[in-house]
Amino acid sequence: PQPSPHEPFEPMLAGMEEVGTGLLDRLDAMQRVAASAPGGPLLIVAGPGTGKTRTLTHRIAYLCAELNVFPERCLAITFTRRAAEELRHRLDGLLGPVAEDITVGTFHSLGLTILRENAGTAGLPADFRIADDAERTAAKTEAGEDQAAYTALLRKRDLVDLDDLLTLPVELLRADRKLVQRYRDRWQWIFVDEYQDVDAVQYELLRLLSPADGNLCAIGDPDQAIYSFRGADVGYFLRFSQDFTDARLVRLNRNYRSSAPILAAAVQAIAPSSLVRGRRLDPARLDPEAPLVGRYAAASVADEADFVVRTVDDLVGGLSHRSLDSGRIDGRSTSLSFSDIAVLYRTDAQAAPIVDALARANVPVQKRSHDRLRDRPGVAAIARELRHADGSGGLPARVRLAAQAVADRFAAPTLDGSGVVRPEEVRAAVDLLTPLARRCGDDLELFLSQLATGAEVDALDPRAEAVTLLTLHAAKGLEFPVVFLVGCEDGLLPLRWPGSTPDEDAIAEERRLFFVGLTRAQDRLYVSHAARRTRHGAERDCRPTPFLDVIDPGLFERLGEAEPRRPKDRQLRLL
Repeated sequence: PQPSPHEPFEPMLAGMEEVGTGLLDRLDAMQRVAASAPGGPLLIVAGPGTGKTRTLTHRIAYLCAELNVFPERCLAITFTRRAAEELRHRLDGLLGPVAEDITVGTFHSLGLTILRENAGTAGLPADFRIADDAERTAAKTEAGEDQAAYTALLRKRDLVDLDDLLTLPVELLRADRKLVQRYRDRWQWIFVDEYQDVDAVQYELLRLLSPADGNLCAIGDPDQAIYSFRGADVGYFLRFSQDFTDARLVRLNRNYRSSAPILAAAVQAIAPSSLVRGRRLDPARLDPEAPLVGRYAAASVADEADFVVRTVDDLVGGLSHRSLDSGRIDGRSTSLSFSDIAVLYRTDAQAAPIVDALARANVPVQKRSHDRLRDRPGVAAIARELRHADGSGGLPARVRLAAQAVADRFAAPTLDGSGVVRPEEVRAAVDLLTPLARRCGDDLELFLSQLATGAEVDALDPRAEAVTLLTLHAAKGLEFPVVFLVGCEDGLLPLRWPGSTPDEDAIAEERRLFFVGLTRAQDRLYVSHAARRTRHGAERDCRPTPFLDVIDPGLFERLGEAEPRRPKDRQLRLL
């Protein structure tokens, strides 16, 4: 190994001896095996709730603290900014100041680093930047269908788009073996989170950065591969042992998140399409009185929304007389807050009736999707204002000022109605951007680059005292004490367009999406389906998703079917 630029290394690690020796004591048996595995290719199959991030960070910390791997030789890659921040935070806690020398970032930020360091070779000026929404749209409008013309227009303005952040570094490395070796020497230990989600370009970048016998540690779960529509290919995960010499495999099966009934339902649901041989999720929490999975058959979408509101009301009431008397909550419940509750759905269009019903009940909500932040009209307008405005101080205040300027500018529509940003879009953008602005402090360039590459869900505020509404794709990687999975109907799960029949692979991915939804729940899980729903402009009869058919009926508590109806009694108790 090359000498570390930090000399001498030992004094820098002073005080870490105690940290190092106790590191593995905090892990279970299989986590310890993964964290302490020797060098070389390593694939960790980590089911939901099995401590994936914990294992990954402890492996990095163990290598640095116990095996004297230089932190600056470590590169940890994630898919979302939120995951990168969590990884960084945990490494700071395990290693202290030494963790700052570990490179942690998303694939896009890694590509940006390589491009910045080799801008001239790539034909870019040193001060190139990522095109914002308006700039991309203008270039596409001018270029039409001509991709080469679109790229030329961006380059003329010293701009790159998101795809360039990955394709250009790959082109640079392909063309220059010395450059490849330079980066291999810099990052001799590479760690990739959510490896099941890599696409062809990301895969090629990893193959260029890591030799076949290199110290590549990939962690993930093929049964949570849900992004094929973005080009992700779970096949790269499944062929890891063919790509990398003498690769080791470790499986994590012990689940620390969910109750036994939830895990049993999830494992049964994924079984017909599981990509993990002998799929298991063993509950670490053995509570014989854990509630069954609640199942509600709603007459309509409105009835389903009312069910969510009633149940949220009772759950947040905790041990109040009202909740106990209603018969819906047992006396073992602990008090919950709105932030403990999530409502998940397949498509963003399903959110509206739930949002409306919760709003009528004065229940606060925060809603996020997996769409790009930059694609929200209010977000793009505020970003443009921030880029061109003079300003200093904290970003949250600057975001509010920029939003006010945008609102003032677009208060009156233009003659042709174009370019208008509605006030509600500006307000929604401020809600989305404020948590992100807080995390970026005063660094405007960092904030703008995160806007360019981040998803809406990256701006989720876990401290918000509100019920969280998420698409199933956006919910991946999150967990909540209480989860409602609504719209569990054939046609939504699996998603099917009128007149089309999804192929086997598409249905398998939809089943994996269902599995992801079920495994977000820690203590209470409710699944619901409506008998009628408006889809594609017409109200249609619906039947429950076939994904429910493979789950043992004994794992469900059917809600609402035999519930005594005592409206007068309830009203008196409320009074």
